[in-house]
Order: sequence, then structure tokens, then C-alpha cells
Amino acid sequence: MIRKPAVAGQFYPADKSELTKMVDGFLSNAKNKNIESKIIGLISPHAGYVFSGQTASWTYKQIEGKKFDTIFLIGSSHNFPIKGAALWTAGKFSTPLGDINIDKEIIEKLLSSKIIQSNSETHMPEHSLEVQLPFLQRTVSGDFKIVAILINDTQYYKEVSQVIANVIIASKKKVLLVASTDMTHYPTKKDAEMVDKNILDAIAKFNSAELIKTDEKLMSKGITELHCTLCGLPAVLTVMEASKLLGANKAIILNYSNSAESKYGDANRVVGYGAVALVKVTGNESNSTEIKNEKEFSLTKESQKELLKIARESIDKYLNTGKITEFSTNNPELTNNGAVFVTLEKNHNLRGSIGTTEARTPIYEAVSQLAIAAAFEDHRFPPVSKDELKDLNIEISVLSPLKKVSSANEIIEGKHGVVVRKGSRSGLFLPQVWEHEELSKKDAFLSELCWQKAGLERDAWKKGDCDIYIFTVFAFKEE
Repeated sequence: MIRKPAVAGQFYPADKSELTKMVDGFLSNAKNKNIESKIIGLISPHAGYVFSGQTASWTYKQIEGKKFDTIFLIGSSHNFPIKGAALWTAGKFSTPLGDINIDKEIIEKLLSSKIIQSNSETHMPEHSLEVQLPFLQRTVSGDFKIVAILINDTQYYKEVSQVIANVIIASKKKVLLVASTDMTHYPTKKDAEMVDKNILDAIAKFNSAELIKTDEKLMSKGITELHCTLCGLPAVLTVMEASKLLGANKAIILNYSNSAESKYGDANRVVGYGAVALVKVTGNESNSTEIKNEKEFSLTKESQKELLKIARESIDKYLNTGKITEFSTNNPELTNNGAVFVTLEKNHNLRGSIGTTEARTPIYEAVSQLAIAAAFEDHRFPPVSKDELKDLNIEISVLSPLKKVSSANEIIEGKHGVVVRKGSRSGLFLPQVWEHEELSKKDAFLSELCWQKAGLERDAWKKGDCDIYIFTVFAFKEE
């Protein structure tokens, strides 16, 4: 079976010579940034070429003349609901520029997992992967095969990315990952550019959890007609995570545009487009700083649910009995020692937060103890009452080990939690504090940390008058 083009003549020309001329024209206007690092993943838009073709060309300009055995195309379905990931297995993909074979060997390996399933029906009308193919056909050197995957739910991206990375490593093939996504839909041009800048900044930090938080924060702002920040967010997360597992450690923003810039666009109803390369930086490459590919800590969905249940039940039972309940678990993830913070919110306002920066207790025990402490021992608030419990939202943050830094220049806004210490005085801000607009910049964040939390002068961090430590967190909350 051959998958015929679904959107040729609509999203791009159906005539071979006209399509070739259009794609080559876009590529001639794009700049090759001469990325010396190994390109492992790309992010490219998928709108009609008159809108997003020029930005897409910046993506593919970076691989012009390069050879790949197999290219993974990962997008989100605009037509069908999908559980897990839907894999095309039926046969070749066809475009006006010719047919492209699928990699049956890799497909067979992917199907051995439960999370990725054969589902060619969902691919038949889908444009998000199809529109990438003519650019690949005009830039990649020699023949290549493809693997086409659609994923619609962010809850599956970690598992899917792990399967993909494992199969690629075992195959020993030269592989490229491509995430297909547009950006904002459909605010005004001014709002779109603000949202898209924030999303691209989050992608540039190359941190999946940070991108999810940024998306949630922007979507909660009530921006008029903002339907999404990335229509292919699950695909982007999957490619980012899989690229990391394959060695990528840096995201390079290549280009941005939006539909208002097209002669067919409407400045009052805008879609954004971004081009990104995910690369592996090694050695002392020019124009790059040392990047350590640290493995991010995470917990499975099941572990998160169990910890949130323990936290709520701990507070509930203490309210009713005045006693601390002992819990047990058969989950090995939760028996490891962990540094944990438990934060309570009521009507989106802080209601209590207590934690520790040292991993001395099994995670499940720490959560139980600190949930009670946050509810009843945070001196900033009165103890939680029985009537309040139903209105509380619980968030749990598991901290990485503290790392001492030589200066504030090593702190990444929006990513790092920070501890300042001087003698017996110390203070801590979780990374979530960056989300407060008045503390979103490093100067304000560190000054408030020194003053409010550590009882130091506001500029103590500037004068080298205290030690500074950074950390990251894996945070999750009740839905």
C-alpha cells in the first residue's frame, strides 16, 4: 500500500516542478548556521507553505547535503484521538517528488512495545508529517527511510521517547528525529509573539518539565483566543526527550515567524512558527559553553499518584486523630532517600510549604512527614482546618542534590532553585518561584531570597557575602 498525498494542491503545490521551485526558493533564502555539533533532532512547522514554508526551510537548511539512514517524523493527529502512539506500518509515503520507503526493521522493533501500536488509519488524512517530506527530499543526500508516528497526549511522551531511543541505539543506524508542530493558535499578533517568545525560551533551556510548566502558565493567563501554545506539544516533548537520551544537550533556535507576516495572514488571528535544532555539543566547540548532560530525575505517573495520595491521607488522618500515620509501599522508586518539599495552595494562593534539602529519608516517608508539617507547622499560616482540606491543592517537589556555584552567572532563570547560606542563616526558593512575575528576573529573585528567606542584606549575593547553591526539581501536583 502507498499513502497518497492528502494535502498536495492545498498546503503545497501538487505539481512536481512547481513544488521543487518553491522549496528550493525557500531554502535559498534560509541561512545555514554551519552547526558543528551533531544534529540529533529538529522541530519544524507544518502549516501551508505560503505561511510556514520559509521558517521550515531554516530547519532543513541545517541538514542540507547530509545523509541519514532513517528519519523519524513525529507529530500530533489533527483528526483522531490516540492512546499512546500511532505508528504507520502500511507502506510507502508518496509526494509529488517521489515515493519514500518506511523502515520496516525499526518499525518491527517499535511494535514490540505496548505503548506504540500499528494504526495507519490515523495517518491517512494527517498533514503534519506529510508537509515535512518535500523538504527532506530536497535536502537529504541519497535515499532515506522514514518512521511516522503520531502522539496526542503528553502523559505518554517519556515512555514513547525511551522506546524510540532504545530502538535507535540498538539499530546502530544514522537517524534523525523531526518534531512537527506549529506554535500559538489564534491570538492577536502581539499576543502570539509574546507567547511564542516564552515557549521558544523554554525550548532553548532544553528541559521538558520547564516547557510543560511554561505551556500551563501561558494557557492559564486567559489570553483571548489562545487555543494552544504548541499544537504538537506531545511530539515536541517526545523528540526533545529522545534526543537527550541519544546524547543531545543543547537546543538552538533557528528562526521564528507567524502567519501575520504572510500576505494571506490576519494580524487579529495568528498562528506562530518556529525552527529549532537539537544538537550534541562536545569538546570545546566554538561559540558554546560547557554543557553537562545531566540525567533529569523523574517519577512514573503511578509513583506520583501514590505520593499525592499519601500526602493527602497524612493530613486528613492527622486532622481526625492528631496522630502521624505510618505508611508502607512496595514501589522501589519511593523507597530511595529523597530531598522533598510539600506545598499547599488554596485558591491559587500559598497555604503552606515545608521541605528539606538533604536526602535522609525514603521519599514516601518524607512526603508524609512534610505534608503534615506544611499543613500544621508553617509559622506563616494558621494550622489547616478540617473544612479547608477539600479546598487544598497539593504539590510535591523532589530536589536534585545541591551544587555550589562560584557566581550567580551559573543560575538559569526559570530552571534552578537556589539556596543562599551565610553562617547559620540560610534561605531557599524553589524553581516555581520564578513563575511570579515580580520575581521572574535574577536580580529580583536573589535579592528577595536573601532578604525574605535568609535575613541577609538584599545585595548579599552580589557582594559575595554568602554561598550560593543551585538545584533542580521534579514537581507534580493534584489535578
